[in-house]
Amino acid sequence: MNIEVRRSVREDAAAICRVLRESITGCCSADHHDDPEILSRWLSNKTIENVEMWVNASNSVAFVALREGQVLGVSLISGEELALCYVVPEALHQGAGKALLQSAENAAFARGVDSLKLESTRTALPFYSRNGFLADGSLRRWAGLEAQPMSKMLLANNPLHRSACGVR
Repeated sequence: MNIEVRRSVREDAAAICRVLRESITGCCSADHHDDPEILSRWLSNKTIENVEMWVNASNSVAFVALREGQVLGVSLISGEELALCYVVPEALHQGAGKALLQSAENAAFARGVDSLKLESTRTALPFYSRNGFLADGSLRRWAGLEAQPMSKMLLANNPLHRSACGVR
């Protein structure tokens, strides 16, 4: 079954919120250790209203990954930062995350971003490392979690951005 990636629309907000909550709960136990307090703090801002605000911000571009019309994942760039890149547990290791990341990188490049930054969870660190991101600073702690700042030079690491920056 093929995965389709497209720009998100306002009507995707509830599905995006579901993806964020399912991914954090089901995929990121190495980060929250199934601690209800940590999990509650991490999920506290994952609301439909906030997702609508994030997706519709003037400096943001968001994408959704779909299979047979069902939203499986989301990526969002905000300025020079990859703010979100999540997939539901059943979509792990099936190409949705990589396709979302590529779409986000292409959109950032098209907006003139040379270096894309992010803060990676422990869970996502191998994924971002495999996709060309490098540690860029000391671990940060927030809400009982650790985050590794990372960055990727878009021009230097992916010459395909020159021809692939057109996104739907």
